[in-house]
Amino acid sequence: MSQEIRQSHPYFGQVAVLTTKHEKLPLIAPPLSELVGLQISECKEDTDQLGTFSGEVERTLPPYETAVTKARLGMNKLGIPLGLASEGSIGPDPEVGFFTSNVEYLVFVDDTQDLVISEVFRSFDICAGNLVTEPEAEISAFLVKVDFPNHKLIVTPHSGPKSSVVKGIGSWDELENAIELNAKNSLDGKVVIESDLRAHCSPSRQKNIKNVAALLAKRIATLCVKCQVPGWGRVDYVRGVKCLGCGEIKPNAIKREIFGCTKCEHRELGDVIREFLDPSQCDFCNP
Repeated sequence: MSQEIRQSHPYFGQVAVLTTKHEKLPLIAPPLSELVGLQISECKEDTDQLGTFSGEVERTLPPYETAVTKARLGMNKLGIPLGLASEGSIGPDPEVGFFTSNVEYLVFVDDTQDLVISEVFRSFDICAGNLVTEPEAEISAFLVKVDFPNHKLIVTPHSGPKSSVVKGIGSWDELENAIELNAKNSLDGKVVIESDLRAHCSPSRQKNIKNVAALLAKRIATLCVKCQVPGWGRVDYVRGVKCLGCGEIKPNAIKREIFGCTKCEHRELGDVIREFLDPSQCDFCNP
């Protein structure tokens, strides 16, 4: 995007607050500054109150609503009408359940226009694992699998209260001490070692947050062709594709994208992604 076009964008030079506890500013701010000209300030609110990966606080809202709630924490605290926040979900993939995926949600909230612009990025490139063990047990293979110490760890008691949980473990000494402490506090003498999936402790998750930030910046930079409000992008899919093998119409298979505005009702069809479904992707031909 040229400097002239960027400067004409409705958000050029405006300030938006990013609500985060886990050092996401350098991951999210650059593409928004480069493409849109937004100035991003950081508000370090206790977003753990909305849920934690380690389970001490259960997340009660879906990821998208959690991200919007996070954004408004910082907006309300600083009195700024523009806000950003992200929320990640890591676990069995919703479509391919036997693989672990990371789904990152990022929202931009504009209270002056009653507008929420959002993007989602899904990736299987995430380093995550857990192990039940005890002091003195051999865990070197597990540590290699979870890329320790590049990716940090959490240790909790396996049984009983979780009051002695240790997070952000990045050295062998820290890990040994955390295992000893939590084994003593565990009713069965065992501990759970798991990946610390908070953004500042997980390089593979950081990469996915950068990717969703790039998608959101591109979406905010694109104005609706009808009302000129930022946020034009994919809003849905046309589904239903005929399998070349069995000839059945597969209702969930994506045929083409639908693009639309987050403010007005204008919609346009994108290019056809596929006319027919390969039998290898058909649940009847390849059960």
